[in-house]
Amino acid sequence: MQIKTLLQTKNSRGFTLVELLVTIGIIAILATVTFSAMASAMGHARTAKCSGNLRAIGVGLLAYAADNSGNLPESGAIIPYDAVDGTTGQNGWTQQLEPYLGGKGLEVYKCPDSSRIFPQNATYSYFNGAHAAYVANHGSFGAVNLMKMNAPSQHILAGDIAFNMFTANDADKDDYTQDPAFNGNRGRIRIHGGRSNILFADGHVESLSSFDKNTMTTQYDGPGFDYLQ
Repeated sequence: MQIKTLLQTKNSRGFTLVELLVTIGIIAILATVTFSAMASAMGHARTAKCSGNLRAIGVGLLAYAADNSGNLPESGAIIPYDAVDGTTGQNGWTQQLEPYLGGKGLEVYKCPDSSRIFPQNATYSYFNGAHAAYVANHGSFGAVNLMKMNAPSQHILAGDIAFNMFTANDADKDDYTQDPAFNGNRGRIRIHGGRSNILFADGHVESLSSFDKNTMTTQYDGPGFDYLQ
């Protein structure tokens, strides 16, 4: 009887305790749904920003190749910004590409997710797809040439660095001997909801959860090869 009386007792605004509890519960549910929707929207926004960065990089790469007989920027070893690689005699690929980015600056190299999750990728979050040159040169550095590609729409030109593989000061991250986007399909991709954004040589960008050797390639020959071979 006392509990029933308590539940039916109204406060100064005319609500019973039950009504207040129901209202609080509804507010909590709405807040949870709202926060979840906001988090999802922010995640989509970061992915969209990353895709836009890669498209801009793709335009720059194609413009660079047009001025260099089809050759893309050549990567070397670890090359800090403004440093020159002892073997290639070049700055890092990101610095070589700068004049072709329409004044976008270094922000275009920063993936909103990779730079946030991996401190090593805070400034440079994308890799140069140089694996084809490395294979063609039998394990040596080299510049990928667009005219040697048999399947441009399937050839990985650049993409997210989704794992901790590089040093923070390296402005020349590449995939000569490793798989920055998928890590050989080992381990969980922690960015973009478990996916990496990949730029292909025809300029389009895809969000992918793994490397499929039958539909994409890192070698001149076209699909049919593992990422590292």
